[in-house]
Parts: sequence; C-alpha cells; structure tokens
Amino acid sequence: MKKISLAFMALGIFLLSGCSYKGSSIDIKPYQVSFLSFRNAYKSVYLSSFKDKRANKKIVAIVTNNNADNLGYATTNVNFVTWYKDALKKALNANGFITTDDPNSANMQIELILNELLVTFNKSLLTKENLTGTISLKLIIKKEGETITKNISENISKYNGLTVSNETFQKQVETLLNDSIKLIIKNLTDI
Repeated sequence: MKKISLAFMALGIFLLSGCSYKGSSIDIKPYQVSFLSFRNAYKSVYLSSFKDKRANKKIVAIVTNNNADNLGYATTNVNFVTWYKDALKKALNANGFITTDDPNSANMQIELILNELLVTFNKSLLTKENLTGTISLKLIIKKEGETITKNISENISKYNGLTVSNETFQKQVETLLNDSIKLIIKNLTDI
C-alpha cells in the first residue's frame, strides 16, 4: 500500500511541476489559400514594402509561468517578410485582385509591418486558458493620393493541457498567420 501511495505522490509532483520544455526550431508551412473570395475585386495591387519590426525575429513561442519567468522558447528560421509577400500574392490573386510589379499601373499600393507574433504557454495554469497568442500588423494602403492605415490583430486563447509541444506551437503560429492574411484581404476588399 505504501508503494502505491508513493507512486501516486510522485505522479502528482510530476504533473504539478510539469515537464520542462526543450525548445527547438519549428517549421512554418508556406501559405495555402483555404477560403473563398470575399468578392471579386478586380483591382490591381502593388506590394510595395514589407517589414518585420519584432525585437527578436527568430522567437515565435515561449513557455512561462505565473511569475513570467522564461522557461523555454521555440524559434523559426522563416523569413516572415518573404512569407507575407508570397502569402499575400496568393491570397490577392485568389480573391480577384491582380498583383503587379509596376507601381504606376496599380490601383493601390500596400505596405505591411509585422509588429508582433508570439504564442505563450503558461505551464502554471492548470485549469484556465494557458495557451495564448497574438499577431499584430500595420497595413498601409495608398490609393488615389490617399493613405489609409489599418491596424490588424488577432488573438488566440485556449486551454492546452499540462504540457506543450513544438507541433502545438507550430499549429498556433500558422493559425495566427493565416488569420492575419484573411483579415488583410477583407480590409482590402472593403476599400
């Protein structure tokens, strides 16, 4: 009986302390168009400028606790400037826009600034939403002498269980990226 009691106590300590996260690099898949057109736009767009203004361009996810201690992190080697150029071109074409390499022939020019992309797992939260994430971008649209600035952001928040994996981080980062593309296209079709 004593051995069973000790085994349950050891299991309890293991579950409460949580596994330490061994971070590594995660892959981010290229964007795949997975939604229907909001409407046929038939506007020509020049993709002018893309910038990644995050302080650390490699870190996309962290493991923390209630004290906000950094217990581990996940990185990626993906260049998000290139990722967004490719993704926006695919999404724009799928939604009836015409992308052009000539700014003078375009109905609008767009600039995109990535300000934040981070998924956080709080291993101290055992029953609440312990996996959160946010993406924040600035979309600058130049059309007919007018400049329109849109702040685009998306958040996730859910319970993920007691541990986290690279696959979980990858899925959540890709969800944030894909959702941001949908929001960009929606904003462009509304102009």
